[in-house]
Amino acid sequence: MSKIFDYELVYNYLLNLINNELEEHNKIPSENTLCEKFSLSRLTVRQGINKLKNEGYLYSKRGSGNFVNPKKITYTISSNTTFTNEILKLKKVPSIKLLEMKTIKADEEVAKKLNIREAEEVLYIKNMRFVDDVPFLFAEYYMNKSLLKDIESIIPTTKSISKLYKDIYKLNPQRESSDIDITSTNYISKQIFNVQNDLPIIKISTKTTDKKTNQTIDYCYSYFRSDMAKIVVDYKDKLND
Repeated sequence: MSKIFDYELVYNYLLNLINNELEEHNKIPSENTLCEKFSLSRLTVRQGINKLKNEGYLYSKRGSGNFVNPKKITYTISSNTTFTNEILKLKKVPSIKLLEMKTIKADEEVAKKLNIREAEEVLYIKNMRFVDDVPFLFAEYYMNKSLLKDIESIIPTTKSISKLYKDIYKLNPQRESSDIDITSTNYISKQIFNVQNDLPIIKISTKTTDKKTNQTIDYCYSYFRSDMAKIVVDYKDKLND
C-alpha cells in the first residue's frame, strides 16, 4: 500500500469539497482552518492547495484567499468570433474594462502588421475582459486610425469592439489570421489577472481586416488564463466564403 503524504490529506479533503459541496467561485477554508483541522504546518497545507491550483481547481485573490475555479470555458477562434457572443452563448455575463489608451506612432513592426507607413498614428489600447466578473483575458490592440475617425472618444464607452467597427464605421471585420503561443505569467499579468500562482498564459495574436476593402483594421494580442480557457480554432466559415 502506497504511503499518503500529509499534503495529500489536505488535497483530497478539498477536492471532495470542490466536487460535492462547493459551487464555482466559492471560497475554500482558510489556511489557518486547515492547519488546525489536520494539525499540519502552513507549508504542508499550502502544498495541498498549490497542487489544486496547478491542476486548475482553484484560483487566488490577493488578500482574500482561494476560490473554486469555474469549469473551463470553451472559446472558439474563427474569422467572425466576438467575445460578447462567445460568452453569451454559454449563458454567462461578459464585460469589459478599459485599462489604458494612448496614441502612438507606428514603429516598423506595428506598421508592417497594420500595412501602414512607419510613424503613422495608431491607437494603442489595453482592456480586460471578464466572465461573470472574473478576469478571463486581457488584450492589447493596435488600431488603424485612418479607418477609425475619432475612435478615442468612442472607445471608453464601448462594450463590443466588433460591434463598434460594424455599427459606427460600417466596416465588415473578419479575422485574417491567428497565431497561438504559450507564455508564462509575469509580475504584470499576475497583477492584471489578480492571481498569485504561476499559471501558463495562452497568447493569441490576431489580425482583423475589413472584408470589403481588405484593409487592416487592427492587430491584437489576447492573453487568456489557461486555468479558465479551452481554445478551439475553427476557420471553416472562412474557407466556405
